[in-house]
Amino acid sequence: MGLSNTIKNLTSLTIALSSCLVIGSASLSAAELDPGPKASEAARHGAALAQTNCAKCHAVAIEGESTHPKAPPFWFMSNHRSVDTIATMLLEKSGPKHSDMPNFTITKKQANDLAEWITWIQPVAHGQRLVQENCATCHAIGVDDTSPHKEAPPFRILSQFYPIEALEEAFAEGIESGHPDMPVFEAELIDLQDMLAYIESIQTP
Repeated sequence: MGLSNTIKNLTSLTIALSSCLVIGSASLSAAELDPGPKASEAARHGAALAQTNCAKCHAVAIEGESTHPKAPPFWFMSNHRSVDTIATMLLEKSGPKHSDMPNFTITKKQANDLAEWITWIQPVAHGQRLVQENCATCHAIGVDDTSPHKEAPPFRILSQFYPIEALEEAFAEGIESGHPDMPVFEAELIDLQDMLAYIESIQTP
């Protein structure tokens, strides 16, 4: 996909996001989205804003489908494109307006915090956190680190031995191979998919 098409698609997604945005109080609760104890204050605030102002049209959590046909799920925003410009585009309201796009006012902090939440729930970012929590005691999980366990392969070379997509079934069934003392691993399907999205993102030739 060319750069101009990528920018065009990102603009369309962000304008669709903006079409249902009416920013409210900074003290809103994010309990329903459960950002988790490791989320930053900015991500927590962004989750609160998303829950109150965007959930009518968008899926604003780590999974789910949007109720509005032109409103992309927030977790989908980084699919083949960057989310780094979302805050700026929200502030500038750049791009064409849709017929159902309301007027809204948003502060720089609100835009940044909403963008922080969207970044926090992207599949690769979510998967990286899960891999760090569950696998890093044995495996190298980055692009240049060393596995703490000598028999645990670095995640960045797994595609040399297995198709990454084939690992989903192995994880889902409770993978029991990899190194002799590897514990049985169980997780929800969305967690497995996001972990594999992260693992795939760090593969080296």
